[in-house]
Amino acid sequence: MRIPTHSRWRRLAALSGAALIAFVSGVPGALAAPTPTPPPFIDANGVHLFVPPGASLDTDQQLEAASSQLLQSPMGRRLVAARMRFGVRPGNVSVEWFDFSWLQGEKPFPGFQVDAFHNDMLNALRAANSAFDIKGEYSIAAKSVDYADNKQIYAELGAKQAGKLLEVSTSNVFQGTHSEQIPLDRIRAAGPLSLQRMSKGISDAAAKSLTESILAKSSVGLASENSPCLNKCDKQTQDFQRRLAIAHYGKGGSPDSKASVAASQNVMGKAAPKLRREMSRKSEQERREAVGLKPDCDTGVAGRSGEGGGGRGVVMAAALRRQAPCSSEGGSSSGGLAEALASQDTGGIDFSTLEMRYLSDNPGSGGLQYSFSAKAAAPGLQQDIDAGLDLLTTSIEDLRAWLVLEPTKFWVNLNPNEPGRIVDADLGQTNAGRALLEADLQMKRTEGKLLDPETDFGARYWKALSGPSGKGCYSSRLWIVPGDVQVREEGGSLYILKASLAVNAKAEHIAGLPQSCDPDPESDARNERLEQTTVVPKVVEAVNTAPEYAPLRRAFLARIVAQWIRKRHQEGHPTSFDKLIDSGDLGPAKLQGDWRPRQVFDDYVHSIESGEFTYKQTTEEGDTVVTSTMVFGGVDFSKLNTNPVSAEQMNSLYPRLPQTVKASKDHPASAPDGSIWLGETAASPGSSLWSRTSDAVGDFAASRTGVMVMLVVALVVVTFGIRSGSGRKRQPS
Repeated sequence: MRIPTHSRWRRLAALSGAALIAFVSGVPGALAAPTPTPPPFIDANGVHLFVPPGASLDTDQQLEAASSQLLQSPMGRRLVAARMRFGVRPGNVSVEWFDFSWLQGEKPFPGFQVDAFHNDMLNALRAANSAFDIKGEYSIAAKSVDYADNKQIYAELGAKQAGKLLEVSTSNVFQGTHSEQIPLDRIRAAGPLSLQRMSKGISDAAAKSLTESILAKSSVGLASENSPCLNKCDKQTQDFQRRLAIAHYGKGGSPDSKASVAASQNVMGKAAPKLRREMSRKSEQERREAVGLKPDCDTGVAGRSGEGGGGRGVVMAAALRRQAPCSSEGGSSSGGLAEALASQDTGGIDFSTLEMRYLSDNPGSGGLQYSFSAKAAAPGLQQDIDAGLDLLTTSIEDLRAWLVLEPTKFWVNLNPNEPGRIVDADLGQTNAGRALLEADLQMKRTEGKLLDPETDFGARYWKALSGPSGKGCYSSRLWIVPGDVQVREEGGSLYILKASLAVNAKAEHIAGLPQSCDPDPESDARNERLEQTTVVPKVVEAVNTAPEYAPLRRAFLARIVAQWIRKRHQEGHPTSFDKLIDSGDLGPAKLQGDWRPRQVFDDYVHSIESGEFTYKQTTEEGDTVVTSTMVFGGVDFSKLNTNPVSAEQMNSLYPRLPQTVKASKDHPASAPDGSIWLGETAASPGSSLWSRTSDAVGDFAASRTGVMVMLVVALVVVTFGIRSGSGRKRQPS
C-alpha cells in the first residue's frame, strides 16, 4: 500500500504525540482543557450531541466548529485521544468512567473493601480478551484516574475529589459487541467473583444481583463516537449519569446510522490532528527546554505549516555534533533503516518483524554499527509506522536493561501461591520484564487452547491422559528457557544466526487450588512424558513463531547481544558500554506508565479461578466429565549458552550475510533467504553529550532530517543515557 509523501511525514510526526499517550488520557496535564462548553443538542435519550440529527457538515467551517467544540469537553478530548490510540479501524470507539467510592459509606456486607473491588474491576478490564466470552474483535485499555492531575474530567463528570475514577476505553469492529457494552460485560463477569472472594457466604445469585446494583450507581460517564444505538445498547447504557457522543446513531443499518458514522469520522478527522499538534507543541517545548534551546530559538529548519513541528531534527543533530543549540546545520543518516522508514511505501518491509541481529562495537574507531533483519511485507499489508518506530526503540531499551542488571535477575515466575516472587523488582520496571511475564501467561493460554477437548488434538490428549476412566487432571510446571543459539563473532562484531527458545515441562502440584490433583508418582511420570512429547513441541513452535510472542523474541535477541558485550568487557576489550554493565541504572529503559507486574499475576489467578483451564465434555452415555489442567512456571533467561559458528559454516548456512549487513548500512539490503536487512551507524557518545538529550528518544521529528537523525541517535541515546526516569511512557498491551 503506497502512502502519499505528505501523509507519511504526518504519520511520522504523529509519533511524538502518540508516544505520549500511555493511556487514553496521555501525560498528566497533556489533555488539560478550558472550561467545557456543553454541546448544543440533547437527544431523546439524554445524550449530549456535537452534531444534531440532520445537521449538515458540508463545509470545512462547520467541521472546524464541531471538532473545536468536541475538544472543549474533557470527555470529548479523552474520546479523541482514544481514537488516536486505537487508530483507524472499522468500528466505534468509546470511553467510560466508573466511580465506586460511594460504597465507602454503604458497605453491602461486612468485610467488603472498596479499594479491593476497584482493583479487581481494573484487573478484569485489563485482562486478555480470551478470558471473557464477548463476541467479536475489540481492543480495551483501563486505568485509575486520580483527581490531582485530572480536575477537568472530574468537574465535567461531577465526581467527588476524594474518589478515584476508573477510566476504560474500548474499540470494537462492526458486527461485534458494541464498544459501550464491553466494559459492562466484563464488570458483570468479574464483579460476582470479587464479591465472593470477600464474603464466602454470598450466593451466586446474590453476588450477581449486587454487582448489577453497584454497576448501575457507579456508571458516571460515557463518551462515544456514535450515541448508543437504538434497540441494542441504549438500555444497557442508560444508567450512565452523563453521556455524550459526536452524532446520533439510531437503528443499526438505517440511513441515520450511516450518516452518524460519516459525521463522527469527519469530525474526528479534524479533531485528532488538532489534539496531536497541541500535544506535540507541548512536548516539543518541554524537550527544547531540556536540551537548553530557548523558546524563540530559530532552528533554521522549516516545520509543517502551523504545527510548530520544525527544529527537532536540528536540535538532535546539534546534540550529536556538539553544535550550539541554535545552529542551523542539520545532519542526516542515509542508512538502510532510515531509508526504509522514510520510503513512501515503507520500503516493502513488514516492520512488525524487525529483529536486531547484528552489532559492531569499536569505540574510538568505527563506533557503533547495528542492523535489523525483517521480512518483506505481504501484498496489501497496512502498517502502523508509529508502532514500527516504537518497536525499534523498545529493542534498544531491552538491550540497556540486560546490560545494567545482573543476569541473576533475569527470571519471572507465575505461581499462584507465590504472589511475592513474580519478578525481580528491578526487572519488573522494564519492558524486558514485561515481555517475559506476558509471554509466560500467554504460554499457559497457548497450552490451554491446545488441550481443549473440543479440538481433535485436545480430544486425543485427554483420552491418552485419562485412560479408561475418562477423567483426567494434571498439573505441571512449564517454563521458557534459551534454546539453540548460534552466533558468529568477528572481532568487535556479532552476528546472531539462530536464536530459538525452548520450553521445559515437569509434573508438579500446587495444593489448595480448584484444579489441584492428588499426587500419583506413577501417573505423573507417564503424564509428564505425554506432555513433553505431544504438547511441548506445539508450544515451542508457537513461542518461536506466533506473533503474540514477538516481544519476547526481540527481548531474547537483545539478551544475546548484551551477553556478548559482557563477555568482551570481562575479557578486557574496551566497549562503548563499560560504564553501564551491572550499574543498575535503568535510565530510559525504565517504564513510565502505570503497568505493574502484579497485573499479570492477578490476570493469571483470575483465569484459574474463572475456570479458563477447565473443560467440560459429554460422553455418549450423557455424563458430563470435567477435565482440568493447571500450568505454572515462568521464563528463565539467567543462563545463556551460545554456540560459535565458523566463517565457513556461516557462509554455508547464511550465504553472503556479511556482505548483506555491510550493504544495509547504506540502504535496505536483501539476503538470499529473502530477509531484508536495515542498518545504521552512530558514533560512541561522550558523557557531556547525552546529559543534554534526556527526552529526545520518544520524540521523533516531523521533518525528514529529524527522522533520519533520530534513527541514528536512537540506539546511543536509549542505551547510554540519560538519567533515571527519562524513558517514554509505554502504551499498554
